[in-house]
Amino acid sequence: MNASAGNRILVVSNDHAFFKGLTVAVASEGFAFTMIETPNEAAVALGTEEIAALVVDSSRVAAADRETLARVQRERGGFALFMLETPDTLSPKEPGILRRLIWPLPAGFIDAVRAVEAPVVFLVDPALFAAKAFQLLLPSSGIQPAMMESHLGVADFLKEQLARAAVPPPTPKKRSIWEKFKGEGQAEPPASPAVQRIVVAMFPGTAAQAEAFDGEIRKAAADARCYFVAGGDARRAAVKAVQDGQAASVMREAAQLIPGILKDAASKPSGAAATQEKETVILLDSDKEAQDILAQALLNAGYQLIVAKDGADMEVRAAKKGAVHLAVIGTAIAYAKLTGKDLAAKLRSADPDLRIIFMVDKFPVESVVERLSEIVEVGVDDTLIKPVKPVHLLGAAEKALEKRRKDAEIKRLNSELTERNRQLDQINSFQTRFFQMVTHDVKNPLTAILGYCEFIAMKFKGNAEAMKISSNIHSAAKQLNFLISDLVDLAAIESGKLRVDMAPMDLASVIAEVKSRIDVVASHRKIGFGVQLPQASLPIQGDAQRLGQVIQNLCTNAIQYTKEGGSVGIRVDLLPDWMTVSIIDTGIGIAKEDIPRVWERFFQTAEAQKMRKGGFGLGLKIAREIVQRHGGEMGIESELGKGSRFFFHLPVRK
Repeated sequence: MNASAGNRILVVSNDHAFFKGLTVAVASEGFAFTMIETPNEAAVALGTEEIAALVVDSSRVAAADRETLARVQRERGGFALFMLETPDTLSPKEPGILRRLIWPLPAGFIDAVRAVEAPVVFLVDPALFAAKAFQLLLPSSGIQPAMMESHLGVADFLKEQLARAAVPPPTPKKRSIWEKFKGEGQAEPPASPAVQRIVVAMFPGTAAQAEAFDGEIRKAAADARCYFVAGGDARRAAVKAVQDGQAASVMREAAQLIPGILKDAASKPSGAAATQEKETVILLDSDKEAQDILAQALLNAGYQLIVAKDGADMEVRAAKKGAVHLAVIGTAIAYAKLTGKDLAAKLRSADPDLRIIFMVDKFPVESVVERLSEIVEVGVDDTLIKPVKPVHLLGAAEKALEKRRKDAEIKRLNSELTERNRQLDQINSFQTRFFQMVTHDVKNPLTAILGYCEFIAMKFKGNAEAMKISSNIHSAAKQLNFLISDLVDLAAIESGKLRVDMAPMDLASVIAEVKSRIDVVASHRKIGFGVQLPQASLPIQGDAQRLGQVIQNLCTNAIQYTKEGGSVGIRVDLLPDWMTVSIIDTGIGIAKEDIPRVWERFFQTAEAQKMRKGGFGLGLKIAREIVQRHGGEMGIESELGKGSRFFFHLPVRK
């Protein structure tokens, strides 16, 4: 590709080794990468050049400069912005604009959160929040966060915590003389009010809304670190960010994915998933502790996850076809109005492509057998016996979703095939109408022209100039008539209406009639023409006119593609059950790679096109069809530059 605005990518980095490795990795993607070493140069380029994307190497660009470039992208638009992140740039050690995280969190991230003293706010998408991802991870890491089911109170909460932290600790009460005399110990100072600096809040908004909310948080707490956290696939999140005009976060070691992300963002509707991305899973089980563990496993595997509140909630969330790809259902939903079986049936009815996995209790045994029977009745993909280990669920999920992918690919291919067949039918319909038009609207007037030419030839028999003009018109009209006859025959073949009138006949008489017509042409071209027939008669059941058409077509072609001084011949070999008719010439021959295509309609070899004066390339296809209608078959032997032998077999009439 040329370096146009549609494929130019600027990379802000001073790491030459990294840039060289990146350009090598994406060399075949069709994008032109240019390295700019400073943010100031990037700002100048953005003001004067049109680009597809700006890639900022966060490890080499200061946080303030990153924020400036992000603001330029939001205000100007017209290009994608990628922030290349590393564990260090994502760390809360340094303040900065809103940063995006994809669950699971990077290695060492929680240790950095524990070490920092500034407020840290996690805006968590509802699915991740409902799966209790942070609720389980942070306490197990020694962090007690403030959990908030709404983000609306976060700013006020931080103000309150900062105000509390600013209150000096109370001084211990002094001991009286009597207390000292009694030897009582120093009184314990009153406890300082606890200050919570880690906040986890559910955030149902978009990345753009999270950026705006980040501004509010930093007004309340200037040194706060704010993160927008979502589950699922990092690539899908980047595609969505580009489509929404937001900065896309990509790990530095995955920078080679940027061209593919740009292509996906341009070619797919917003929210469409790439084939390599993880699908959306909806989970529901009455055992909430087990549900939390399985939710963690699904999130850590990169799936988009929805944790349903109950059966009705699952039914609503999965109602839209394609919104959810896999439903994992604990069948013993005691408090639900629907049984697992009924819920699965409703979900499958709403979306036949939805994959379903049941989780059933081990006891009683009768219940297990009953649930297993529902695999066939409802058509679920798998049944797992509780307690379900995460590894078993992940294996079953991948198996079920792989089946879904294959089914989707089969549907796509069938849809393409249907569309192509529709297009072919449309083309064939046009051809049929065209051939019909040629037959009725062209051939009839042409017959009249031929008749008038014959009338003029008789009327002006003594006028040499008139005779010459009449002869030229007659010759051209006759050639055109042959071409139209080929089109008419092809139309009949395509529609299955080629007429062949079978009757007892002698092929020798047909060959003799063809020879009488070909002799004149061969003599005029100074080409030797001969016929070799067996002594016995050649009785067959066939259409004399159609077989004459085949032999004459083959002889005419042979003479047309044979140079002056060459030879063309007809030879018939008679066997007890078959006879073989061969037309042999010393002409230009046919290249080996072209031989399989000579039976295609409208096909002409390159050598034939140089010598041919007219024709559509239909003669051989029509000839072969006629021979096949007689119960025979046609073949060819040829060598380029030496000549050809066209032959066909016909059954002998006993």
